[in-house]
Amino acid sequence: GAFPQVRLVAHAECGTKALLDATFDGYLVAETVLAERLLSSFTAGMLVMADRNFLSWSLWRQAVATKADLLWRASASFRLPVVERLPDGSYLSVLRPPRKKDGEPITVRVIEYTVTTTDSDAATTSELFCMVTNLLDPGDAPIEDIPALYHQRWSGETMLDAVKTELRGGPDVLLRSQSPDGVRQEMWALFCLYQGL
Repeated sequence: GAFPQVRLVAHAECGTKALLDATFDGYLVAETVLAERLLSSFTAGMLVMADRNFLSWSLWRQAVATKADLLWRASASFRLPVVERLPDGSYLSVLRPPRKKDGEPITVRVIEYTVTTTDSDAATTSELFCMVTNLLDPGDAPIEDIPALYHQRWSGETMLDAVKTELRGGPDVLLRSQSPDGVRQEMWALFCLYQGL
């Protein structure tokens, strides 16, 4: 089209909002494909949180291999059968490979909770959050800590907002570059500017 779009996936630190790594490509490239490019920035002892678009057997297996701790949201349609109910109310489940020949199922722990909000008209809505982690022992990740941890992930979203709108000059300002190489250069310049500020 006349105005090509860029799909961006970033790995940012929640507390400081520092950019750890980023990748982008044409809009037709899936976020999960881009996420695979970020796996080299995952390290042991790091808690990596991700939204519901990223959970899959394949990407999870690759992310676990980095030795990072994972806390990813599952979409409502993602099937997570209860294998064993744990004393804290969470449960063990499995992520199944697309085909048996791809590998073994992966054991995960599932934590479900709801968030209830009330708008100005006093209408109440509730949303179920289904979180998946490789921290299988409730002592390592107490169930009561999970909602607060996942809420912190949203602070990383402000980094993306700064790069996509504020530093660029607003949502109506387009990238000026006329070639893919120029777009890449302009995007990395925005990341450098964000990190510097």
